[in-house]
Amino acid sequence: MVIEGACYNDSWISFHSDGTYDQGWHSSTTGAGGLSLECQSQITSGTYTRNGNTIVTYVNGGTDVSATYNYDAVNRTLTQNDTNGSYSAWNAATSLWVTLTGNLQLTYTKYTDNDQDNGASADTDGPNDDENNANFYLLGTLNLSSYIVATAQNLDGDSDSSTNLTTESSCYAGSQITFNSNGTYERRINKSILANLGLSLTCDTEITTGTWTRNGNTITTHRTSSGSGSVNVNYTFNSATRVLTGSDSNGDYPSFNSVTSLWAMLTGNVTYSYMRSDS
Repeated sequence: MVIEGACYNDSWISFHSDGTYDQGWHSSTTGAGGLSLECQSQITSGTYTRNGNTIVTYVNGGTDVSATYNYDAVNRTLTQNDTNGSYSAWNAATSLWVTLTGNLQLTYTKYTDNDQDNGASADTDGPNDDENNANFYLLGTLNLSSYIVATAQNLDGDSDSSTNLTTESSCYAGSQITFNSNGTYERRINKSILANLGLSLTCDTEITTGTWTRNGNTITTHRTSSGSGSVNVNYTFNSATRVLTGSDSNGDYPSFNSVTSLWAMLTGNVTYSYMRSDS
């Protein structure tokens, strides 16, 4: 299935030396009454035990067995057999997607030796290094590299204007987004806003947190903390350039009104990009 759709590729499991684990499971399921497929994700955590090559996981630290795996130390693979697994299939007779149940075999390949970073930092020790993981260049902190607005602005009062507000104010440069391999994220948004009834600008900071999923090159964040703007935000990740790009058709930004000699807030299309500083 991992060669039939990008959804399954984002599944992972991370074991920690304190006896705990985190797992992200992504699978294709039927949607719209079987007319389409959807990528569903589930994040779980708990504890695990090991007896030889047998690994047993327990969700949320309970006593019920979640899954049993066999670990192959030579090939660095972890395998689970599920006799009652479910998967999607196309029904040619009805022209609909359906869910089948049967034997499944799941295999994970180890790509990092650091159990503390959830795969966020580099491990380049051979054919199983981090760069072979699809999310390697996404995990970790990405810093804002551009904040493009519809009309050029002169926020710093010099002789030129720019549509990229990161070149007009140091405030925007502090924005960043961090993706964790346990399916959570944190986003820091720094923006220039009005102060002193429009006589000046100040730098406002908002930090939001939540969960994220990936479907191909589309990264979707779902905000679970309080905050402004849309709860769900879609980004496009370019694995070649390692740039994450998002847009907001209802974004806001300051502009100087020469008629009133006051700053005002405009609303329009905003495109913003993030890039890892170690990329």
